[in-house]
Amino acid sequence: MTTPLYPIFEKRISDAFDKLTNTQIEPWAMFNSGHPIKVARFDGRKISYEGIGFEGSPQLVFWSRYIEPFLEDISIQQITDAAKLAREREVDGRLLLGEIEGLLLASCRKTFTRMSQIEQRLMGKGFPEKIPMRSTQNEYEYMKEFVEKHIRAELEMWKTKRWYEIWYEKNKFWVWVIGLIIAISSIVIKLH
Repeated sequence: MTTPLYPIFEKRISDAFDKLTNTQIEPWAMFNSGHPIKVARFDGRKISYEGIGFEGSPQLVFWSRYIEPFLEDISIQQITDAAKLAREREVDGRLLLGEIEGLLLASCRKTFTRMSQIEQRLMGKGFPEKIPMRSTQNEYEYMKEFVEKHIRAELEMWKTKRWYEIWYEKNKFWVWVIGLIIAISSIVIKLH
């Protein structure tokens, strides 16, 4: 069973990765089409190629920490938002963060698989079945470690409330009223 916030983050993460794929990965699929390819790195620097094959420099750029900064940014944002929303909505953050970890890792794997498919098609020059798909296990393992590290950090900051803290939050009014009655009673007793 999932937490009540799971559907919200399932949609958020799916949308973020779909947008990333459409803006940063799919343009590479048009590399050999005769049209220029123009994308931006995470830091805003432009990448532009025209009239050359995918081998060499473009392939190196594609696989050399081009997509990872985007994945890291999405991961940190979603982990932070999940922890914040769990606290606000009083949902068990430990469970939600576990769900977020699964969603992020599945989306990272899907992203790397799509990149590998694009490379296979470009390298195969119309015959992708002649080129084996690149293993993206190293890239995935890097992101897995990154996500797990940030989930662990957030979990370490997650503090389970003690029973009396929960009770106090639910009964603040009565605590205040009883405190006021005791204070008034002690003043009345001292006056007599």
